[in-house]
Amino acid sequence: MKKRLLISTALLLSACSQLPSDRQTAETQLIPPARTEVPAVAEDVVVEDSAVAQAVATDFEHIFIDSDMSFSGTLPCADCPGIHYHINLYRDGRFEARQEYLERSKVEIVKGVWLLEKRNLHLVNQQQTLPAFHFLSNNQLTMLDLSGKPVSSNLNYQLQRESEFKKLDTRQAMLGLYQLQDNLATFTSCRTGDTLNVANTQFHLPVMRQYQQDERYKGKAVIATLQGRRGQDEQQQMLFIDKFEQFWPGAICPDQNTPGKIQGIVWRAEKLTDRYIPQQLNVRVIFDQNERLYGFAGCNNFNGNYKQRSNQLSVQPLISTRKFCAESSELEQQFTRSLQSADRAEVNGDKLQLFKNNQLILQFTPAVN
Repeated sequence: MKKRLLISTALLLSACSQLPSDRQTAETQLIPPARTEVPAVAEDVVVEDSAVAQAVATDFEHIFIDSDMSFSGTLPCADCPGIHYHINLYRDGRFEARQEYLERSKVEIVKGVWLLEKRNLHLVNQQQTLPAFHFLSNNQLTMLDLSGKPVSSNLNYQLQRESEFKKLDTRQAMLGLYQLQDNLATFTSCRTGDTLNVANTQFHLPVMRQYQQDERYKGKAVIATLQGRRGQDEQQQMLFIDKFEQFWPGAICPDQNTPGKIQGIVWRAEKLTDRYIPQQLNVRVIFDQNERLYGFAGCNNFNGNYKQRSNQLSVQPLISTRKFCAESSELEQQFTRSLQSADRAEVNGDKLQLFKNNQLILQFTPAVN
């Protein structure tokens, strides 16, 4: 009896010991295992350093001129192949601009202050008007039209920023009053009225000798034409001559011209009939008070006699040097033939016009350089 009871008790304990294990297995089978979420690794986004990326960086008008900048490029011109611009913007609010009219030997140096209105750049000078520009990006300017909007055209109206700041080339053709006293020379620009001291360089010495050897001058101020440049920094009041052209005795600055008079003005040839004369040839003439004329025809110097009675003009056969210049000799011959055939002269505004049989054959403007 005791033995049967012990066996029953053992069996019962054995059965009880399996219940927790069986229940856990059942529950595991009924409840699916939870999924483990693995966080995604974000990929790096690379933005290329391109003109597009730079433009995007300035879409919110983030234009700052916090360093000295140089912009350059050639923009369209109405009556020449183009105008080459070099504009320097200084972080202190100043600007310098060089405008070179291609094939016209005309260079203008303009200085002033810049104003930034949102992304529009205005170059302010009291004497001259310069175009305004719009910053397309920190590295690109485009010209604005008269309504203040970027020019819409198939032509190029954009200037690009130089990779490094570049000093301005200030060389240009000049016309002004040269005077020498006690071996100290000054030059007063007819265009600006500025008086500069002439630096004693190798290019200035021949000018001094020619001035000293001519009895007509004797310490007087005489009109001269030359290629020169103004000094930089502490030498801003100095003129450095790169090439001297000639003196024009009896000439005056164009702004002192008496309306209707042709005498005493250095006239630059602008048109031969309906053809523009390349300005780099510097074709010029002056009619003096003593019925003599002289000038430069693009290759050779010439002189002669003329007579003027009211608007009637007659030019005697010219005497000329005999150099040959392949690029200008044909035009020079046409110019001198037309000058000698003129029978009437008129000053209309700032233009000197010569006619033959009531047909316009030559047109001049006062030389300012």
